[in-house]
Amino acid sequence: MINANDYGFLPENDCYKNSVALQKAVDSGGEIVVSLPGVYPLSEQIEIGDNTTLIFKEGVIVRRFFSRTGATGNAFINKGAKRSEYNKNIEIKGLHLECNLVESDDYGVDSRIVGLRAQVAFIYVENLKITDFRCHGLLEKDYAIQVSAFKNIYLENLFVTGDKDGVHLGWGSGFVIKNGRFCTFDDPIALNAFDYSTSNTHVGWIENGVIEDCCDIDDSTTTGFFCRILGGAWCKWQKGMKVQHSDTVAINGRTYRAVLNPKEPKLYTSLTPPTHESGIKEYDGISWVVVRDTEEFNCGCRNITIKNCKLQKKRSNAIAISLNYDNYARSYYEGCEAVPQSNITLENISVENEVETLLHSTYPTESVVLRNIDFKNSKLCFEKEKNAKGLIYPEVNIIMENVVIKKENISLYNKK
Repeated sequence: MINANDYGFLPENDCYKNSVALQKAVDSGGEIVVSLPGVYPLSEQIEIGDNTTLIFKEGVIVRRFFSRTGATGNAFINKGAKRSEYNKNIEIKGLHLECNLVESDDYGVDSRIVGLRAQVAFIYVENLKITDFRCHGLLEKDYAIQVSAFKNIYLENLFVTGDKDGVHLGWGSGFVIKNGRFCTFDDPIALNAFDYSTSNTHVGWIENGVIEDCCDIDDSTTTGFFCRILGGAWCKWQKGMKVQHSDTVAINGRTYRAVLNPKEPKLYTSLTPPTHESGIKEYDGISWVVVRDTEEFNCGCRNITIKNCKLQKKRSNAIAISLNYDNYARSYYEGCEAVPQSNITLENISVENEVETLLHSTYPTESVVLRNIDFKNSKLCFEKEKNAKGLIYPEVNIIMENVVIKKENISLYNKK
């Protein structure tokens, strides 16, 4: 074990000197501890490699500042993220992060990975553990924790406040989010297999996960959902196809996404197939970014359990299985086959405020389990997205065990 304080990571040092010192300590790998209590200024991105455990002792606070050397990126990231190479066995324990009005300079379009926008980001990671994590002061763009292209992650004892998502997951398998307290304007937990092209680094299935003992803390204002579940379906690239922001295509053994300006809604005609192997490149006025090195045609969430969670915030919808269909993204391209979301389990959910709809689904969903829940005045609603022409919705199989809900509060595909 080494102590980062011995490398010059100290409260009295300036933000750049501290960044250099902490990076040098982290480069050693193994177990690194920060033991001296105090507020540590930090300006540069800290990159973490394989087999590294970073421990912040009680009383240690990391306060962000804008980069002194270039574009401001993430506070912490894994070394292989930019190279699309997996890092293994990374642990961060006890990180108390103050955003201090700092977030990344862009959405990754110009300087980083497109869709990467978080204080703590891990892209291409296996066996990640983050515990005893505090993050306060999120602004309206960056998430607290963003993880994608993952295999087995464990997040426990989290406390996140601010404007953006607390935990934002993309493509991956095997996750636990446990004992989290969230007071965020946007989604506390987002399982976004699809999402906007500038909000997700990948598209792909999110599978085999548990959200447990988490709390949606009450606040005066909010948007989004306690937990958002997103899927998508798209097609093979076709000459002459009409494309908007975040549209997705598969061609030449890769999957690409369009990066356009959603504030200027416009359909572009794609005449030239994207062929570049990585990054972002423009064809016919359309910027395409590579998001997978395989041809994928759908994504979503399956085998997900949400249990022992408290809904203390007033919301229109608490848990949403959503289909995006606006200027920012349409997660269904007409004529495609959407694979339903499946095996979504809600168990021991406590409704402690006015929640109009506890579970609201607009994406094809085929199997849901509800167990030990008193809906109170909340609704259970499955409805079709009217704008998604040709989208087939299967009959949903709902298993209820020890559930209290009013008959009039059940709406299945626009029929009561």
